[in-house]
Amino acid sequence: MIHQVDTSRRFAMQTVAVLGTGGAGSAMARRLLELKFRVHAWNRTESRARPLEDDGALVFPTAAEAVRSAGVVIVTVYDADAVLDVLGQIAGAVEPGAVVLQSATVGPVIGEIAETATRLGVTIIDAPFYGNPGPARRGELTLMVAGAPEHKKAVTPVLEALASNIVDVADQPGPASLLKLTCNAWLLGTNAMAVQAAVLAESFGLDPELFLRAVSGSKADSEYLHYRADHLTRKTDEVLSPVRAAIKDLGHIRSAAASAGASDILLAPLQEIYDRAVEAGLGDQDSTAIRAVFAR
Repeated sequence: MIHQVDTSRRFAMQTVAVLGTGGAGSAMARRLLELKFRVHAWNRTESRARPLEDDGALVFPTAAEAVRSAGVVIVTVYDADAVLDVLGQIAGAVEPGAVVLQSATVGPVIGEIAETATRLGVTIIDAPFYGNPGPARRGELTLMVAGAPEHKKAVTPVLEALASNIVDVADQPGPASLLKLTCNAWLLGTNAMAVQAAVLAESFGLDPELFLRAVSGSKADSEYLHYRADHLTRKTDEVLSPVRAAIKDLGHIRSAAASAGASDILLAPLQEIYDRAVEAGLGDQDSTAIRAVFAR
């Protein structure tokens, strides 16, 4: 079931702990504060969480301290290892009845994470998101959720505060993370083809803006092309999603594909493109920086 959110809803006062205050985590925290939630924040590098104090968040030196008195905990750390580490830190400190939203992109490792959470007595919902800090700050993420119905109901105010589109995937953790991989496969492939087209236009002596204008409004048009227009036409190099993150995600996608018996005939060369960009020193640049691979 796909749930389109009524953004006019009023949100009840609730304490939410945000563990991991990178770009997306900080944007989520500010969105929640704007809607009058109480927010506790923690980051492995504490100085990166401190700016949230100016917005009204309480910043804690440990994850265990941050989750005390929080009814909902959002984990937005980088990878599966970091998620497992955080679960170990907060076990025993999480409030009775609190629900943890596991929002990192962890792929098939979600099974191990769910088992670890159960063993530690931590209630989790598999809740990866689609979107970067901009949509997170505006409450326009897509959230894919998988968990027990009663747990999803308990966190509904937080989900609706952060997302304009909530996709209810399953009643147990796991499938939402696999759906996120499916979405990322499409996204990373789309990104590569968009960049390839822009580089082709330049190679032919054409302005890439002409490519965007030519497909605009046609069946081949894409919101992604409009969203990335400034990157494709070299007007900005702002990092919305780094190349390095694409490689991490493609590793998860190919692993899950192999486990499911699906071919990676397209995924393997796609990963090679992003790998070559990292080898060229572009790992921390925006994913559209793979243009350097095509340009060669």
